[in-house]
Amino acid sequence: MSCTASVRPDMSGETSMSTRLIVSFPNRANFQFDAAKRKFLAQGDSWFSIGALPPALTTNILANIALDDGSGAVTFASPGKTLQQMIDWKSEAGYVSVLCGGKASRWDALLFSAGGNDLFDAILTMPGEADPKKASMRLLRTVAERAAVQPSADCSHYIRPEGWSAFLAVMTDCIVQIVAKRDDPHSQSQGVPIVFHSYDIAQPREAPVVAGKIGPWLFKAFTDPSYAIPQGDWLDVVKYLLGSWAAFFVGAPGQPDINARLAAQGVASANIRFANLVGTLTPANRDSKGPDGDWTNEIHPSIQGYKRLGRAYSSAIPAAPETFTVAQVPTGATG
Repeated sequence: MSCTASVRPDMSGETSMSTRLIVSFPNRANFQFDAAKRKFLAQGDSWFSIGALPPALTTNILANIALDDGSGAVTFASPGKTLQQMIDWKSEAGYVSVLCGGKASRWDALLFSAGGNDLFDAILTMPGEADPKKASMRLLRTVAERAAVQPSADCSHYIRPEGWSAFLAVMTDCIVQIVAKRDDPHSQSQGVPIVFHSYDIAQPREAPVVAGKIGPWLFKAFTDPSYAIPQGDWLDVVKYLLGSWAAFFVGAPGQPDINARLAAQGVASANIRFANLVGTLTPANRDSKGPDGDWTNEIHPSIQGYKRLGRAYSSAIPAAPETFTVAQVPTGATG
């Protein structure tokens, strides 16, 4: 495994490490990437990099993908990275270089673990946010705002529809920019699949990465007096949000998937694929404050959890890259 690293702040003010790693599928020593039968380019967040301190407490999805054809990936994933940061092409110059720049190679697919940190940023956005873009994407209704709407069985009444629409518009723009980079005239990977994945259902709980410094995220937002979401509804709110995030990609009854929507916007042959990982992990108990179930902390899986996620993700990568499977959306999810 080779690595180069630099330190930069992420959007939440934490420190994020921008890394370039070579990973084999399965991960093994003395892997010769140049001889790999299939080569993937990966970009992402902590689920593709590091989600606990010290890092030995956990692993990631990429390190647990197991294919039998000598495949591997170059990854630029780092903890705390948002999808919006991933399309900051100046900061991601290394990624651009190997995709469509001076060091461009042919990639069999582009793998992404993205959108989770953007989602948490939007969940944590408070009323009165000064930044207009962030304010538009505020997802949670305040206690006062909820008083004006009828409660819903799926807990959608906790979510601002206008905030969700603004959030998806920003996510869509990010994906459009990724497609454009993939199909750049200097790219050798035009039209290859771009693969995203779902996140499994994280139990909101007081289980930070580092107490008082990193996390918790959902617990912090749901217990804030502005939102004060009853504890009995915490998990259902997360299920609704992550189900809706999955539906954004694969559609829902009466709603087109992301490829159809992008085509309607003039983005032809986007070739976006989606691996649904919901239901893979054993949930944590909501009263636990440390490792529990398949989770190391509130939003990051344990070593065993990532082993399960790696196996699930592997099943979405068939022998022919162009036939990546699209998983079904959880029942009741909306886009």
